[in-house]
Amino acid sequence: MDKLIFTSLSGQKYIDQRVQQISNEIANVSTTGFKKEFAAATQTYRYDGDGLKSRYVSVVTPSKQVDLQDGPMQSTGRPLDIAVSGNQLFAVLTENGETAYTRRGDLTVGADGFLRVGSGERLASDANTPISIPALTEIKIGPDGTVLSKQVGGEAVIFQPLARIQVVDADPEKVAMRPDGLYESSDRQPFLPAATPKVESGALEGSNVSLFSAMVDMISMSRRYEMQVKVLKQASD
Repeated sequence: MDKLIFTSLSGQKYIDQRVQQISNEIANVSTTGFKKEFAAATQTYRYDGDGLKSRYVSVVTPSKQVDLQDGPMQSTGRPLDIAVSGNQLFAVLTENGETAYTRRGDLTVGADGFLRVGSGERLASDANTPISIPALTEIKIGPDGTVLSKQVGGEAVIFQPLARIQVVDADPEKVAMRPDGLYESSDRQPFLPAATPKVESGALEGSNVSLFSAMVDMISMSRRYEMQVKVLKQASD
């Protein structure tokens, strides 16, 4: 009987965690470059105590692994809007100096002159340093991630390379979501630089969350919760 109760409680806990996951996806359905997480992973635990060691309970836990499926590409024509696809990610530097990863390509030049992504982090160069943009410069980004600049009103007629954005090839099985919404490697090892970065300028990648599918999942979770409550009542009876 205790196995039935533990199984039902485990199911209720998973449903609660999955509902939170779906709610986060719905809230970010319009966020540039947002990636949904895989639903769950299954683990088996043994409850120790008196008697035979035969009480094994399967526990479903939410997965932090990110689904890198491409979102829809949206053409903007803005030079500082960039996008990558497949398993490629942009490297960013957090405020405490850590290297993290993102698919957000809505870039701006901050008040401090650093190139930043839409969530506020500094974009990292291939030397793993922030990319500083000189004042009064016009910039554009090449297909390999090179940041090109030209002085506004200056004598130069062509753009000169300033730095190159750090684009990495991520292992899809190791990309995990951080609490701040950025990505990291599950083994805490940095991803290798992309051999052939493919950066599309003048475009943004949309979220890969389907609002319709997310709402269907939310209704399904509600039905499952009702079923788990019925199981507990039957066990009590």
